[in-house]
Amino acid sequence: MATIWFLQEGEIQKGPSIATKPLDWCVINLGLRPDNWIAKKNLAVGEKSETGRGPYRGFRFVLVEVNQDDLRTGWKSGFHLLDRDATEVRKVLAEN
Repeated sequence: MATIWFLQEGEIQKGPSIATKPLDWCVINLGLRPDNWIAKKNLAVGEKSETGRGPYRGFRFVLVEVNQDDLRTGWKSGFHLLDRDATEVRKVLAEN
């Protein structure tokens, strides 16, 4: 299973994950690709913003952790930064 987190700009990722989904689901529904892999676990991106409303206010980026159990040819274990933003991913998760 892949673990999904929302990430705020300019802050190190911490706190609970937002969802856990099968790797294939993440590939099909979120556009996760092997080349989304990032070398750093503690990722800070850009400047902090106040985008969004409600409990996920300020979250813009999406990290997906792929663990050893899900590895396939061409994939690396660790963290992948999606090309889609948290607003888009939030909608996909709400529909599924």
